[in-house]
Amino acid sequence: MGLVTLTKGQIVHKAMSDTVNTLEILVKGKIKATDQFTSFVINVGGIIGLVESPSKEYQYTYEVLEDSSVYTYPYEGTDDLLAMLKCNDKIISYLALQSISTTHDLFSEYEHLFESALLEFKKIKSDYADYPDLCIKAGEVPARFEMLELIVPPVKNNMIASWEYDFYKSLKEHESSLSKSFYALSPDIAIGAIMIAEKNQKLIAVSIKFLTAYKKQLGRNTANFSDALKVINSKIENNERALEGNENGPVITNALAAILTYSECGFELSAKFNDEISKFKESDSRYDTSDEARLLRKNISSSFYKIYKKVFLKSLSDKDLPIEIKMFLMFGFVDEELASEKNTAILCNIAKSYVPDPEGNILLLSEWLEKIYKLQAEPSRNEFDQDWETFLREQKATGALRQEQIDAMINNPESRLDFEINNLFSLGNRITFGRISLFVPVFDSMNVLRPLNLAYMTAAKIKEHITKIKNIDFGVFCRQAVYSNTDIGITQIYHDVEVEPYIILMPNAGTRATLWQEIEGKKRNTKARMLISIFNLENTEDCMIRLLGEFRWEMCKTEQGVHWNDVTDPSLTSMYCDYLQFFKKNQTLSAEQKDKLRLDLKKHNNNYKSIFISDYLSYLKFEANGSLRLNKVVREILFKSCPFSKEYRESVYDNPQYKELINHYTAHNVNVIRPLRNLKLRLIKEGLKVPHELTDQLDYLDK
Repeated sequence: MGLVTLTKGQIVHKAMSDTVNTLEILVKGKIKATDQFTSFVINVGGIIGLVESPSKEYQYTYEVLEDSSVYTYPYEGTDDLLAMLKCNDKIISYLALQSISTTHDLFSEYEHLFESALLEFKKIKSDYADYPDLCIKAGEVPARFEMLELIVPPVKNNMIASWEYDFYKSLKEHESSLSKSFYALSPDIAIGAIMIAEKNQKLIAVSIKFLTAYKKQLGRNTANFSDALKVINSKIENNERALEGNENGPVITNALAAILTYSECGFELSAKFNDEISKFKESDSRYDTSDEARLLRKNISSSFYKIYKKVFLKSLSDKDLPIEIKMFLMFGFVDEELASEKNTAILCNIAKSYVPDPEGNILLLSEWLEKIYKLQAEPSRNEFDQDWETFLREQKATGALRQEQIDAMINNPESRLDFEINNLFSLGNRITFGRISLFVPVFDSMNVLRPLNLAYMTAAKIKEHITKIKNIDFGVFCRQAVYSNTDIGITQIYHDVEVEPYIILMPNAGTRATLWQEIEGKKRNTKARMLISIFNLENTEDCMIRLLGEFRWEMCKTEQGVHWNDVTDPSLTSMYCDYLQFFKKNQTLSAEQKDKLRLDLKKHNNNYKSIFISDYLSYLKFEANGSLRLNKVVREILFKSCPFSKEYRESVYDNPQYKELINHYTAHNVNVIRPLRNLKLRLIKEGLKVPHELTDQLDYLDK
């Protein structure tokens, strides 16, 4: 033991360099302990080294803040600590007080470090979620940062109970009272408090070490992304400054001339379309219902689709498309003045940053036409619900085509393309636009009723909304199939297969999404085809729910065939039609509910599907979250046909309106699951491979 004098600025012990072999009691001055992310101050009566482990390297660097003095004691283990405390019994209560204070400060540093790490993690995740939209603004293609998909949030040491920090805060608040009335009562009480504090300090120090390592690793894993984000933000700022100051003039000039030249559509069509766009652009009443305005819009549409086909066919062999051509194919953009300079800049950036959906389910209209042209998908049905082959047969029956012409056309890429452009493209474009009588296929700033960055339907945005719907209505895309394998004793089992739809982004700014067809031909295991504007001007959540509600209805009709409205064969459509046809005689409905139904039927022109879609929207948006909007009859029909997922069933179970429905559903599920589980156990017992169809169905039923 010896008294040592220390001068201001002196390093008593250096982290990761000096070895712990002494303890010091500070009798004068102040000393600061620091590591990479945390620090705390030791005052008179504090013990230097209490947080450290003997014979190990120091975790903290101890620096003298003002001229100080310490008593030094050897430290090889717990016995040395106890010996030091017992020989200082006169000041033991003060030592206890300072040990508690230091432990409190360490807890504070630990909490602060954890919150800092958590905040950093959340910010990175938030920035990564915003990154695709920022790339669109900057006109850059988003890169993929795989390391960001692997990062996890920080976790607290489970050896430190949540109440302990509050305990030390309370001890700190009442330290003056405790010094006289508690620690001074007995040296053993004070020593006990110090020994407990010593254990906690070491535990916190280890926890801080892990959090420090976490922050370092997080920084390494996110460094590339952080650098890329700075570049993107800088480019956005430069773009905005350039746009505000008009430093370099318009982003694109003479777009229409570039598009017409690229299309090689011929002088006559080129001059005609140029003249039509000029008249349209100059007219302040271009959306009037007058015969002249209607004729102009009709003529523009006729010319537009001819030019679109020419541009599309040429683009197939062009690996480096001019930006005007990309914008024309994606958005129907033809003129920078018609679109406005600001919108043109946004469209340009979106086109530059576009990345195809890696899963191939969400497609630009041009990408979809490419699949048709390359025979990768069959042409869609026409407005009379005829597919390509049915249409050709009908043309033969009417004498419009001969058999040899049909044989030449059926797999001819251009004939298939014409059929798709004349049907899905031209009609689907009008439907998704929303205002059919005012439709024009070229991009016009007058139709932009919502900021384009918000209205733009990225694949990620669509998938996010579909995932939310599937989290509630988990079976929305499931089709029933039969599996059999007599080699392992399975005669047949019914299993549900999820078939994700194609979603085609139409080149317009519109207000509707629509189901074009629920299956391809007569094959029930094929993808549906859905259309939505690439710039959706309505509430996207409602739009997607209505779209999937329409799919639910039409898929049920297809599966039921001629019995779709036959109540003796219960199904979603048959029960719903029966409910609407005979609601006046339904004793379950109150007079107010019947009055509401009368108004709904009138509002929807007696269209049962439209009323169902409206109820489906309420079912997913409100009923699933415990806010009752539907009557008992509709609720029962919907729950039987579109049951909530397990999570949502549990959340509404306490509601009397759902308890009986859920109990009935659960009992039915148990009866369905039992034989499948027994079959799985038998296969495992016999050493046979369990088919994935069986395990997938058990997982599906567990939802």
